[in-house]
Amino acid sequence: MNKVGWGLRAELGFLLLFLICLLIATIGLHKLGLVGNNEPGVEEDFSIYTVGNGNYDYESLEDEVTLAARKYYDLKYPNGSADTIVVSVDTLKNNGYLSPIYDSRNKECKGYARILRSKTIVSYIKCSVYKTAGYSEDYE
Repeated sequence: MNKVGWGLRAELGFLLLFLICLLIATIGLHKLGLVGNNEPGVEEDFSIYTVGNGNYDYESLEDEVTLAARKYYDLKYPNGSADTIVVSVDTLKNNGYLSPIYDSRNKECKGYARILRSKTIVSYIKCSVYKTAGYSEDYE
């Protein structure tokens, strides 16, 4: 036989080695965030996020922001406002209406409240594992 070319074993060995390298590279790129979607789906309902043995209620954090925004609005705009008012969580904290809010990983959350002309308040928060649907970084 002609011993100049590759044998079947060598060819299969190189093919297996190539596939293993490809698998390792794909896993590495995924961990770096270059391949795939590494964020939890923010459009999904994460209002209750399970951690360990208990549940973490993000709706209560949104409610805290809503109550603080109501107090802020009532004192700053006693006659109401014709415009939509947006107040950030930082503004509420700095003015003493709200304590810092933390998520299940004990990281501080960002957020804001939109106060509509009808005095309806919609709160949005962004934490490490949760983001309210419709949240916009423009209002932070």
